[in-house]
Amino acid sequence: MTHKQRVLAAIRRQPHDRLPFCSRIELWYNFHANQDTLPAAYSGLSQWDLQRQLDIGLVGYYGAGEDLFSLRHHDMDYREQVLPDARIVTVETPHGTISARWQYPRELKGSASITIQTEHFFKSPADYPAVRHFIENTEPVENYEAYAKLPDAIGEDGVCLPFTGKVPLHMLMEEYMGYEGFYYEFHDHRDQVEALHEALCLQQLQVMRIAADAPSEIIEVGGNYDEQMTPPPIFESHMLPFYQQACAILHAGGKLVAIHGDGNMKKLLELMPATGVDVVESVTPQPMTSIDMAALRELWSDGPAIWGGLAAVIFTPTFSDDEFRRYVDDLLAAMEGHDGFILGFGDNVPTDALFTRVEYVAQLIRTQGK
Repeated sequence: MTHKQRVLAAIRRQPHDRLPFCSRIELWYNFHANQDTLPAAYSGLSQWDLQRQLDIGLVGYYGAGEDLFSLRHHDMDYREQVLPDARIVTVETPHGTISARWQYPRELKGSASITIQTEHFFKSPADYPAVRHFIENTEPVENYEAYAKLPDAIGEDGVCLPFTGKVPLHMLMEEYMGYEGFYYEFHDHRDQVEALHEALCLQQLQVMRIAADAPSEIIEVGGNYDEQMTPPPIFESHMLPFYQQACAILHAGGKLVAIHGDGNMKKLLELMPATGVDVVESVTPQPMTSIDMAALRELWSDGPAIWGGLAAVIFTPTFSDDEFRRYVDDLLAAMEGHDGFILGFGDNVPTDALFTRVEYVAQLIRTQGK
């Protein structure tokens, strides 16, 4: 079987020939390619060719340059400025001007896959009319032709996880207000926050309808949850209903649905099956979070599928070689025989990883993955 066939079979709980191993290494790769410190054995290789050489399945992820949809802005002056170290968006609406800024880490030299938002669109209650106008007059439109280049480039060597964006309430928290600003506004101006949320839900459900017809087997909807910043009551009241609507649309279009699950989200795990998603990918367990893989397997015995398990920190010198190997052995023992498990890094291979450990896991699965 191919990497793609194994991953899809595991998500669908169908038979497959060996443990699927499909994941991302772009954080490590981009850093070392930009610093000219790639190991000699991989000098001159692209990230995907490096993974092909190791027999690690590819993941076409958001930030890869091609998305399922683009956004059209009506009745506003939308300006985007891309600098060597930042991206700045300024929006002039009939109700005022709003702006946001994303910073690129210096070490990655402008890699669009990793950004830090340093300025949010919403800065005070005076911005509610402008932010609402921005949301209500931003139209998602399909971008299938451009997106098709991504699955064509991957072929059977992996899968695409086109990202529809954060779910609406999480989008308010992260992109529009920031967490601190959101929770103050949620307490002080609840009605106006709910109005923004409703507008974003309408916009994002249109994205789901676009994704349902897209040339992709899997659609990624939201993620990066943390049990403190997106606690169970908030998730259950605002995020869960959106997931249920989104999954209904996407499943009707024949799509599998994924959540990006690399956060410290132990208290949210019991809610995941109710979302209707088919797989939670980039699951990051102990020692980086409080998630125990054996307990998670039991909790999600009827789904969703589990994709991840290799906590990024175990690949660093923080852990000895013996500790690393025991970790891998314990993980594989805990998940042995689970037909809905896909091995992967949670969430990525870190820049200071000992890459010999990545090679070790790749060889182990290649030779003993049955």
